[in-house]
Amino acid sequence: MRQRRVLVLALNVGLVLLLVGGTLGFTAAHKTVTLAVDGQEQQVRTFGGSVADVLSKQDISLGEHDVVAPAADASISDGTRVSVRYGRPLTLKMDDGTQKTYWTTATNVDDALSQLDLRLAGADLSTSRSAGLPRKGLDVAVTLPSAMKVKVDGATRQLSSTGPTVGDALRDAGITVDADDEVRPAASKPVAQGATITVTRIETQTKTRTDDVDYETRVREDDELDEGETEVVREGVDGQEKVTYRVVLADGEVRSRKTLSRSTVKKPVNQVERRGTKADDTDADAGSGSSNSSDSGPGSDANFERLAQCESGGNWQTNTGNGYYGGLQFSAQTWQAMGGSGLPHQNSKAEQIRIAKKLQAQSGWGQWPACTSKLGLR
Repeated sequence: MRQRRVLVLALNVGLVLLLVGGTLGFTAAHKTVTLAVDGQEQQVRTFGGSVADVLSKQDISLGEHDVVAPAADASISDGTRVSVRYGRPLTLKMDDGTQKTYWTTATNVDDALSQLDLRLAGADLSTSRSAGLPRKGLDVAVTLPSAMKVKVDGATRQLSSTGPTVGDALRDAGITVDADDEVRPAASKPVAQGATITVTRIETQTKTRTDDVDYETRVREDDELDEGETEVVREGVDGQEKVTYRVVLADGEVRSRKTLSRSTVKKPVNQVERRGTKADDTDADAGSGSSNSSDSGPGSDANFERLAQCESGGNWQTNTGNGYYGGLQFSAQTWQAMGGSGLPHQNSKAEQIRIAKKLQAQSGWGQWPACTSKLGLR
């Protein structure tokens, strides 16, 4: 009986040892692995001994552009982390017509450009840089910025733009252009690398001013006055008119000016003069030996013609702007004091000689000191 109890006890101990050993073996073969696919993690239980076993259990097949870490043939243990990144094609279509396809394991455009070391700073992309990159891939159009110079508002600015036209480039630079401003090349023209854009500010202004209006001189012949004498009957008075005009400014400089209208503010008052036509009786006496003879003697026309040659080169209509006028170089004050009308050079040769004879008779040849000395007239 005692032997039977020992046998039963031995059988029970053996059974317990068998059960404990099986449990320990099962526990040692079963593992929990963290599997991350494109950043999405999950816990996977497996009896496999390698990364490939884990991938096979999850029906994950790797292509030539896919990446797994650790490698597929690496062994695993409880707590191992396996990362899978699927490859994605990214096709960049450049604005010069070229294109190229890159493979990347990034899941958005910006990360893909960074991974490929294609920063494309300042470039304009046809999709957002934060856009997701699907496994089937993505086509992205790329417009590279053009560098250019802009001359505007008295300064030259360097800028770059991805805008297709000159107008787009100006807007990108914050340069406002209104309908009157001039842009060269035109705003609608395509922008070119290295181009120089010139903006001319055009401003149109309407202004008014008040101008003087010169009076005219009306002459009445009077036979009661000696020939050559002049008497002012009514003094002339200048008038005034308002002038409205349009001025066009280009970068602040006057480009053009156009009169739009004129209106009278005050009419001018014409000057009225009497001019004598009465003949001088003393000149008619040919035998008197008068110095005013037109044919001979110191006051002859010939001497005044010689004097004009010395004073003005014989140019009876000269006005050099030196304050002296006509062939005999009268000042305006002397001419008018002797009864001359207008300015000397505006009168005939005969009238200038007539007034000169009056001046010579009154004041002598000293009125023309240099030339009369040279000619031996004094």
